[in-house]
Amino acid sequence: MADYTPNSRTIKLEGFAEFEQQLRDMANMYRADTVARQTLVKAANDAMMPVLYSAAMDAPYDPQSDGPIHLRNTIRLDARIPNNKDKQSQYVNETDAVIAVVSAKKSAVSLAQEFGTSRISAQPFLRPALESQADQVLSILKERLAVLIPEAANKLRKRKQ
Repeated sequence: MADYTPNSRTIKLEGFAEFEQQLRDMANMYRADTVARQTLVKAANDAMMPVLYSAAMDAPYDPQSDGPIHLRNTIRLDARIPNNKDKQSQYVNETDAVIAVVSAKKSAVSLAQEFGTSRISAQPFLRPALESQADQVLSILKERLAVLIPEAANKLRKRKQ
């Protein structure tokens, strides 16, 4: 993996006008953050699970190491509504309703593994995990949203009565 080159990929998403309208309608009747947490955050979390598993499997691991923590043990998934710190990132837009992040504990070791140093060639595991699972992520996201949006609408409707 030392010769890692990011994929240049374009993904065309269709049908989001209807999807967005459903969420806007729900957000007009209920709190937008509640709607997002019950739909988008859950769907994003579920959709990114294959990336989490792939990153953990591909993370460098040294069974000979005496250290108590291995890099693969620090990999985690977090899906959330972006906070102010998130919005300062070049990867998060002001209009992003939800983000999902698979990351490893930020350390000199994890950064050197993913990006390399002047002495160590990169052994990326996070970026290839996302790229290899992109189709699966989109498929799961679509499936989960198709279930979660009607469920949330029913649940919120019952709560309002």
